Amino acid sequence: MGLLHIHAQSRGRIFEVLPEEIENTELVTEEAVSQVILALFDEAIVDDVTIQFTPTTSLGQRNCSIHIQVQCAYQSFKLLPCTKEYMQLAISKSMGAILKELFGAVLIDTVIVQPSFMEAH
Repeated sequence: MGLLHIHAQSRGRIFEVLPEEIENTELVTEEAVSQVILALFDEAIVDDVTIQFTPTTSLGQRNCSIHIQVQCAYQSFKLLPCTKEYMQLAISKSMGAILKELFGAVLIDTVIVQPSFMEAH
């Protein structure tokens, strides 16, 4: 299995999740991300979801940083072509759509497809 690292950002005043309840926000996000990942891969496990909110500015804005780590079997990717570039694009589009529902406007900064230690050798 390899690793996916997904980093996204959001900025806004109103979120569908509660910044004050970070643990619940991470759990809700993990559940949503799991559904998206399982639509793209036959074998995948969401390892970690970490969300950080900045304090509210005087204008009522907050920034949000979202980091997601997933273990997946790249050979179980369901879409074609099964290239690293297409995999990153499909994950970015799918993650952007689901995260937008929770956090409003979202920018997917990076999607890193990293082979596992065993696959690298």
